[in-house]
Amino acid sequence: MKVQKYPSITTRITEYLNMSESEKNTSIYPSAERWGASFAHSTLLFIGLPLTIILIPIPFSLAPCPVVAYMLARFFRRRNLSWGADQSIQASAIQVLIFLIAGLVVFTNLPRQMELAIGTSGFLLFLYTLWAAFDTSLGYDFRYVLLGKSVSRVTTANLKRQERRKDWSNGSR
Repeated sequence: MKVQKYPSITTRITEYLNMSESEKNTSIYPSAERWGASFAHSTLLFIGLPLTIILIPIPFSLAPCPVVAYMLARFFRRRNLSWGADQSIQASAIQVLIFLIAGLVVFTNLPRQMELAIGTSGFLLFLYTLWAAFDTSLGYDFRYVLLGKSVSRVTTANLKRQERRKDWSNGSR
């Protein structure tokens, strides 16, 4: 079994900074798909964090993030952009996990040390999503460690099935 070494984020940042402008745009995925997938991974930063600053309590401020990522996945799926759909569904799944971790920390009466450990794991997952956002903006195929393969199988199955489209005026087409 061949083990593929995954380069660290510092290696990727260094490579990116040393690239010329023409090399930066050589990804096989379109720019809109890369930026959409990157936004899906970073909705916790761009939506959840501002809502928390506006004084919405912490688990509730994170609730829209997986929904937005899922809506982006649906957008990509309707346009048969499988890579963007796969990245967005992964982002939605990891953000649901972070939302559940935040809810567990806030709404349960855990011992202080366990609460701190679980909260730290949620923060580390948040940083992991930012890594994913950076990688997808560069056009790399990012896979979350325990989540990526199973989500990819679900996305592939969903892309193969026929989607029922509804017309606004008279039901379905």
